[in-house]
Amino acid sequence: MLRFCFGLIILIGAVTFAAIQLADNPGQISIDWLGYHIDTYFGVALLAMLAGLWVLLVIYRLFRGIVGLPGGFFDRRAARRRDEGVNALSLGMAAIAAGDAEEARKQAKRAEKLLNDPSKTQLLSAQAAALGGDSEAAGRYFDALTESPETRFVGLVGKLRQALEAGDRDEALALALRARDLRPDSGFVARTLFTLETGAEDWDGAQKTLFDAVRRDLIPEDEAKRYRVAIDMERARLNQEAGDLGGAADFALRALAVEPSFPPAVQIAVEAEQVKGRDKKAQRLLEDAWSAAPHPLLAKLYAGLWPDDDPSQRLKRIQKLTEGKADGLAGRLAVAEAAIAAELWGVARAVLEAIPEAERSAGVFRLLAYMAQAERGDAAQARSFLESAGNAPADPAWTCSDCGATSGSWTVSCGNCDHFATLTWKQPPRVSALVVLPESDIVPAPALLETSPAAEAPAPAEVVVGEQVEAGQPDKPSGDEPNPEDVVRRLA
Repeated sequence: MLRFCFGLIILIGAVTFAAIQLADNPGQISIDWLGYHIDTYFGVALLAMLAGLWVLLVIYRLFRGIVGLPGGFFDRRAARRRDEGVNALSLGMAAIAAGDAEEARKQAKRAEKLLNDPSKTQLLSAQAAALGGDSEAAGRYFDALTESPETRFVGLVGKLRQALEAGDRDEALALALRARDLRPDSGFVARTLFTLETGAEDWDGAQKTLFDAVRRDLIPEDEAKRYRVAIDMERARLNQEAGDLGGAADFALRALAVEPSFPPAVQIAVEAEQVKGRDKKAQRLLEDAWSAAPHPLLAKLYAGLWPDDDPSQRLKRIQKLTEGKADGLAGRLAVAEAAIAAELWGVARAVLEAIPEAERSAGVFRLLAYMAQAERGDAAQARSFLESAGNAPADPAWTCSDCGATSGSWTVSCGNCDHFATLTWKQPPRVSALVVLPESDIVPAPALLETSPAAEAPAPAEVVVGEQVEAGQPDKPSGDEPNPEDVVRRLA
């Protein structure tokens, strides 16, 4: 506003100054032309000349407007159709996002008619056809998109999604490789290619894809570590099955370099050292791994280094292993199991009862139930402990981070949802399952680390994820008193 006022003041001043100058110096102009003689002042002649120029400008614009009238009409019509076509594209994409297949097809046809430019409308038409379930039409549109360099990547991604939905993993893998060549920085393509390669057990290809994805910041480093461990562990397993224990150990050590003390990798490395007769090195591996992250499998492997030990000697070795880490749940359970196997009930009871109530897992109560039955024959207390086990937090297990299913041992893919590298050692979702064994199947006293409750729990017959669910009901015992042996079960 200030700038406008300032300019107006300057303009008024300039006009005023010019008027004063013309008034003080009117001047004289004489014109003789075609027999006409004109005498006038300079100011009047100047105004007449300006008026003439304005009239000429008006005439020029009228002439230009009349001459360009047809072209302008068509230009405005084309611009209007272009705007309406772009609007139809926007509405079509919104309909696809909302899942409205009919509206998406309608807007796609409208956009094709208005824009008459397949490069701009084919993607919408393909998405609309795919949303409506017309895979053949969608495929034709995606094929057309791949013919143009500008839209080839979009067409390949569309065909890739179709192949994935159809379950054609071989075709999807070929398309993902082509799409990766066009756009190596696409996060979707990198992850899809990695998933397809791991599903095809192409571990070399998966490892290269993972390295490239991490280098391009398409997969976070923390996530990539989990994938590296899974790939190395699967290659270690394949070498182990082929009888190449040395090759298996090499891959296991690579996995340990990424995730120290990973129990399945430690197991393969320890077995390799034992085959070489290097029991001391195997012992150090287990002790170092336990110090970093206690795990039931490590305790089992540690006790297995001395197969000729009696139960009392095993207890001493487990107590030595757990020194400094004996206050954790894994350490206490390992010592308690060893003490129970040696029938040192007082030692086992002291260890179990020292666990705070809030930290007691189902495994703790199962051991207490076994002791109540095996030591004193107290069936009532055993049943009470088993009921507490059903309500207690589950023991840590290999748990799928995607579906929540649990497994007794680590595998490269979840056995329930088949997702790659999703099993982690943690407390699973709460599942209550009480199973009663017949008298002929009574479980004897736990032999330490030959059967470890947490490390080798059998997979349930039915996977239950989420809230606590009663998976079975105990049979009603015959007679007035329950049979003590029928209410005691130790999960092996």
